[in-house]
Amino acid sequence: MKIRYVQTTRGYRVEFGRVVLSQSTFLLIAAFLVGVGGGYGAVLFRGLIALETGFAFGPLLHGFGLLGRASVIPVLIIGGVATSLIVNRFAKEAKGHGVPEVMAAVAERGGIMRPRVIAVKSIASATCIGFGGSCGREGPIVQIGSTIGSVIGQAAKCPPAFVRTLVGCGAAAGISATFNAPIGGVFFAAEVILGEFAPRSFAAIVVSSVVAAVIGRVYFGNHPSFTAAAFYLVSPAELGLYAVLGVIAAIWAAGFVRMLYFLEDRFESLRTAVWLKAAMGFGLVGVIGIWYPQIFGVGYESIDAVLSQHVAPLHAFTLAALKPVATSLTLGSGGSGGVFAPSLFTGAMLGNAYGSVVHHAFPAWTATAAAYGLVGMAAVFAAAAEAPITAIMIVFEMSSDYHIILPLMIASVIAALLGRHLLGYTIYEMKLIRQGIDIMKRRSGAA
Repeated sequence: MKIRYVQTTRGYRVEFGRVVLSQSTFLLIAAFLVGVGGGYGAVLFRGLIALETGFAFGPLLHGFGLLGRASVIPVLIIGGVATSLIVNRFAKEAKGHGVPEVMAAVAERGGIMRPRVIAVKSIASATCIGFGGSCGREGPIVQIGSTIGSVIGQAAKCPPAFVRTLVGCGAAAGISATFNAPIGGVFFAAEVILGEFAPRSFAAIVVSSVVAAVIGRVYFGNHPSFTAAAFYLVSPAELGLYAVLGVIAAIWAAGFVRMLYFLEDRFESLRTAVWLKAAMGFGLVGVIGIWYPQIFGVGYESIDAVLSQHVAPLHAFTLAALKPVATSLTLGSGGSGGVFAPSLFTGAMLGNAYGSVVHHAFPAWTATAAAYGLVGMAAVFAAAAEAPITAIMIVFEMSSDYHIILPLMIASVIAALLGRHLLGYTIYEMKLIRQGIDIMKRRSGAA
């Protein structure tokens, strides 16, 4: 049955057969479908990661047992080569973060994305992460969910404004389902993907996020992603220390972003096959992982350890330095994965190391080091993505700890403002600028 979109003074009227729907009603129905697709997409993607991790660090790792601790190196190399071949053969837009590609599709092409990205991104990123690549699952999930939204919009022959909204719905659904963070998913879609908080699109995004969260809770349980202790602000004077952490986080995030694109440039300049570049980059990640295996994969287990138990400050500081290096090698050499989880990991370790120092210096009026680790998570991502609202809400939901909200707010805002000053562009915008795409101008043109 053919769907007709009739433009009126109040937007669109949607007609199919004898059924007539308002624009808002149609978008809410479509958003529900996108939420279902994005929710189950996140569930299947996480299951695929678990399956590949079990194979890579089970039978495959044991097959190289004669190499001892160095057996992780060939495992990483195999994963990197496989990822690069999948991406370059079937969908080159599946390389890297995933989020910049979604932003470009929204701003440049009315949200149009190729359906094959769903399968290619799922397999490539699951292979990259499952075999130990140092990257996150949120970028792939955002791209998968957004593509589902785009495909549904294209199938219904929606106007570009509708398709863009459904892309945002898919992004929110993916974040919501996998992190049990429905509010954070909404703000991520509005703040990062669409760059606006328009009432009609916002309502649709909320519906998708809620539906996906319900699906996620059915499969993953209704509990926060991290087991955080009951953190709280010991003294108002402590806010000054959290403000300093925001500054440190911004500087650290700026170094992370610059390193990421520096190494990407170095690998791009190599005149050799893409699979060989991936073998080199992933092999170096494997070398680092011989001594610091915490840098492999998403790294949420290590973050949870920081928030629930003491981690030596020198060890935490070392991991805060090595994770950006490992992630830059993974993605710069052709890997497929996100930068959100590495930002959280880096912030948790950096904050823990900083918190250990200040708590040792001022034990009477400061919280434990773990509290600073939680705040550092939000601060580093806020600086890298210039998305303080998203950072605050996602970390709050992932930890389920409201008592730390004031430190989260002050550190994240300071980090975001200083991060823009140090970088000029966000970690996502910078990739697009390097491709000749000014996302802010395109967004204003698409509005």
